[in-house]
Amino acid sequence: MRFFRLRRRRLQLLFYLTTGVNILIVLAVLYHEKIFNTIDIIQIPINDELCRFIPFNITSKSLNLKNLTINQVESELRHLSLHYGGKWSPKAEIPRKSKVAIIVPYRDRIKNFHIFLLYMHKYLTNQNIDYGIYIVEPLKHLTFNRALLLNAGYLEALRDDPTWDCFIFHDVDMLPENKLNIYECDAEVPKQMAVAINTYSYSTDGYFKEKYFGGINAFTREQFKKINGFSNSYYGWGIEDDDARNRVLEHFPRIARQKPDIGRYFANCHEKQEKNPYRFMLYMTAASRMKVDGLNSVMYKVVKKERNNLFTRFYVKYKNVKY
Repeated sequence: MRFFRLRRRRLQLLFYLTTGVNILIVLAVLYHEKIFNTIDIIQIPINDELCRFIPFNITSKSLNLKNLTINQVESELRHLSLHYGGKWSPKAEIPRKSKVAIIVPYRDRIKNFHIFLLYMHKYLTNQNIDYGIYIVEPLKHLTFNRALLLNAGYLEALRDDPTWDCFIFHDVDMLPENKLNIYECDAEVPKQMAVAINTYSYSTDGYFKEKYFGGINAFTREQFKKINGFSNSYYGWGIEDDDARNRVLEHFPRIARQKPDIGRYFANCHEKQEKNPYRFMLYMTAASRMKVDGLNSVMYKVVKKERNNLFTRFYVKYKNVKY
């Protein structure tokens, strides 16, 4: 009898424990957004007023940047002799360190886009970099997936020119402020280029000290393949950059980071993107997906390819996820 009583108590204890765990899982699923939002990830509140006025000269002409057209951009950059497809190479006598593909995920930020092209072509040619600018844009009805677009941009850039050996993934609203911020890869480890951002008062404390891995990062071809690219699972505004940081640290001892005075960026104003309500649940299971969710699993189709002297653009479609 004593044996059966002990066994019954153990079964009851196991039942209560299992029930409690299941209740916690259900609560985490239902309220994970509120739970994670109570964690102070970014201590510096965003200040949208700091993005309204660009603190440096974009052009010597009196152009209205709010209504800047693509024709004005092309006219302003005509003296650079850009190559078809948004590419440029230094003169033959100048030694080339590497070939850099700039991959830009994009949708519905036309003002940011035109300013980006006007500023970045001048910035990059001044550095005598062999580079090309690739824009990757989803079809209108699709939920925006930044990481998937970056994976697609990487693959399509290599199909366009297999000799690219450095890839810089770049948000369209962000502009480098310091001319010493050289657009090149670190040969040993992936590099975080955006370190201090105007809308966060250029803070380098807390999250921005060593965890921030968004905005602009640089990978060699081998480094990006080693981490299996970015996760394709984050639709809408998510934490795909934190997922990417974990992938990097899983395969490399560290992340190279620009010095704060060098890696200063101005983030242009833009409309806020809708948040993915399941992004934290995806992040919690990210480690289990590293080997199967990324470059080796990305599924998309290029439905249109656009080229001009300012950029090469891929319009892509992929399986949509709504929430």
